[in-house]
Amino acid sequence: MSETSRPSNEIDDYIAAFSGEERQADAAAETALDLASMLYRIRQEQGPWQHHAAERIGLKRQAISRLEKAASTMQFGTFQPYLSALGYRNEAGN
Repeated sequence: MSETSRPSNEIDDYIAAFSGEERQADAAAETALDLASMLYRIRQEQGPWQHHAAERIGLKRQAISRLEKAASTMQFGTFQPYLSALGYRNEAGN
């Protein structure tokens, strides 16, 4: 076994020791990061200006930045208008 695989095993062991609540929080954090990454990519494809997207839904540019970095808790009430501003529709909300 190489030295490069050892840190991964330590991380796997650490995660394996999580309680059910910790596993749930880890999964939620991973989902938030995935959503943030998706929102960032979509906006970049349409043009790199956060303030344009923010203006369309009545938020400050900093709020869009926080959403795209998963630095804040994303509320469905913000997520759905943001998707709409980017030209998408959230089927789960219907």
